[in-house]
Amino acid sequence: MTQYGFFIDLSRCIGCNACMISCKQWHDIEPGPVKWLRVFQWEKGAFPNLELRMLPIMCFHCETPVCMDACPNHAIYKENKYGAVLVDTGKCTGERECFKACPYGTPQFPNDERGIKMSKCTMCIDRLEEGLKPICVLSCSMRALEFGPIDELRKKYGTVSNVEGLAKEYPPCQVACPAGVFAEGYIEAVADGKFSEAINLFRETTPFAGVLGRVCTHPCELDCRRGKFDNAVSICALKRFIADKERQTGRITPEVIPVTKVETVAVIGGGPAGLSCAYDLVRQGYAVTVFEARPEAGGLMRYGIPAYRLPKDVVDEEIDYINSCGVEIRTGTAVKDVELLFNQGYSAIFVAVGTWESARLNVPGEDAEGVVPALEFLTGVNIGQSMKVGKKVVVIGGGSVAIDAARTALRIGAEEAHLICLECRDLTARDRMPAQDMEIEEAEQEGVIIHPCLGVKNFIVKDGKVTGIETMGCCSVYDENGRFNPEYDLKVKSPVLTVDTVIAAIGQTVNKDSVPSGVKTYGSGRILVDAVTLQTDNAKVFAGGDVVSGASNIVSAISAGKQAAESIIRYFKGVDLAEGRCEKIVIRNRAGNRSERVLKQAAGIKEGFTEVFQGISEEMAIAQAKRCVNCGKTKPSVVFRPVDRKGQVVPYDARKAMELWQKRHPDVDVELPDIFKDVGEVFEDHSDVIFRNHLELKAGTVKERLLRTLDDE
Repeated sequence: MTQYGFFIDLSRCIGCNACMISCKQWHDIEPGPVKWLRVFQWEKGAFPNLELRMLPIMCFHCETPVCMDACPNHAIYKENKYGAVLVDTGKCTGERECFKACPYGTPQFPNDERGIKMSKCTMCIDRLEEGLKPICVLSCSMRALEFGPIDELRKKYGTVSNVEGLAKEYPPCQVACPAGVFAEGYIEAVADGKFSEAINLFRETTPFAGVLGRVCTHPCELDCRRGKFDNAVSICALKRFIADKERQTGRITPEVIPVTKVETVAVIGGGPAGLSCAYDLVRQGYAVTVFEARPEAGGLMRYGIPAYRLPKDVVDEEIDYINSCGVEIRTGTAVKDVELLFNQGYSAIFVAVGTWESARLNVPGEDAEGVVPALEFLTGVNIGQSMKVGKKVVVIGGGSVAIDAARTALRIGAEEAHLICLECRDLTARDRMPAQDMEIEEAEQEGVIIHPCLGVKNFIVKDGKVTGIETMGCCSVYDENGRFNPEYDLKVKSPVLTVDTVIAAIGQTVNKDSVPSGVKTYGSGRILVDAVTLQTDNAKVFAGGDVVSGASNIVSAISAGKQAAESIIRYFKGVDLAEGRCEKIVIRNRAGNRSERVLKQAAGIKEGFTEVFQGISEEMAIAQAKRCVNCGKTKPSVVFRPVDRKGQVVPYDARKAMELWQKRHPDVDVELPDIFKDVGEVFEDHSDVIFRNHLELKAGTVKERLLRTLDDE
């Protein structure tokens, strides 16, 4: 069977409803609420930043239709030639289980009475037999619709997956997640109110739900199918919700998993990579010991991320869960030579010591008093040391660590926090700042002043102490091959900043003393491994996380730990370590349409280290979870081209324009009545207007269905 499907170009659709009208006319559907193809229209934002969105929804003739499985009478079937999902009206008794199962609300009923037979899009299969396309495709003058074999459409327009070959097997959110978290599964459990089931399902992949729910870079939301035509499901917020819900109700301590294997594993490094590797191995019956050089486990989760973003009790509880499963964690224990561990009887070793040394700027004056490495600064604050800063602090760097350092400086007494970075503040630009959008916005709300497109020429030093920074303009950060290769324009006059304290946050490198003897490294101190298996030149030693990839993020480190665990298990079993696997890509930064921020800002954000954002409520969590279209389960045969955000071409004073529009004075000197009572009626975002700011695909009643598609016929 060749599966046929639709391509929908959302940047072309203008909401004219020609496709819907032609569908009803061609199939002789009576006037009323039944529409085999509906065109949703809704607005986002407020004037002058309005986005009008359209979405044609026909039956997407899923490759694995959930409606077919849901029908108690087996009235829905999938024909073999085109993959069309059809209904046998002779068997349909109007149970409406198909409507409940379909995330798009495709099954249609003429009224709200039970027992009425269902009708739905037929893919114009009679026309296909004549070599013609579906009538909706031909009716669209904007050429927003296309039809054909779905595999060909995916090749032509791209899929929602970044990994070739996996889109058919897994939901795109899971494919996009470096750790492979089965988001669709726990989201469905949340939608059903099964919160314990959701957290347990999450822990099948990783125990760090509370951590990732706060600091994950959530690339899953960029590939969320819902986000292709609306805002993505708030997947990250739902992680935090299920973790916080369990904290409120009380977590049951897991039973120690019995050791069933003879092999033992040593993990060097108690950060997210090491702990994740240990967690996966102990769940398979292996005895695992984690050796952590610092006083407490957690790595940069504990020492590098400020408590206002990631409270330490969250880290403690999730590490305690790993410990409760049977992982032995020895803190304050540095390992200097892997042979010492092999001599103690360990069968394999995973090295994940991280990147604990701040990169140097290599500019004059860098060693002056008052210039502090960011990691040293953040670690000091996190362990309770008294870190003194002056009134004016300048942070150098544009990533998450730089943002954290600037916000932390304000919290411990700085009156001003400035941030200098090579990158552009325009987050849609090629050379954009690498920090996450919301981090940058939150920092600016707290008073951090960002100076983009600037590099450091040299530090001004007086009596051995830094007093200023001489800057230079940066023209570009990356070369045509995407390599970091900044160019500067020294002809343009750039500012000189006075400063009391400088915090350098341009990245982290490997502390070579932390890598044990017997492990091969190269120039930068990173460990050399096979990109797929993470095996070193010593067959019994594996390595992963930042010590291999360079400084990245927590979810990528978790992924590396899981990847290493898989390799170690295969090594013990004596099977091919690489068969059926592909290289995991470290996600550093991707621009795209993530979910809208749904968390609330707390009061006194700069006063101490109380967590800035609170989680979402149970009601909000269930509402968000129900927005998931279950695309991994259904595999809908449709490819979307998302709406292209269009910037304002000609700048103008929108408020002035509206005021002039309100007060028009003709030649006869008679004032015309106001169009609006108050200009705020246009500029304010009226979230209370039903169906204005969000899309709901499934209408509860016929009246709602008519209203949501703006069609009362």
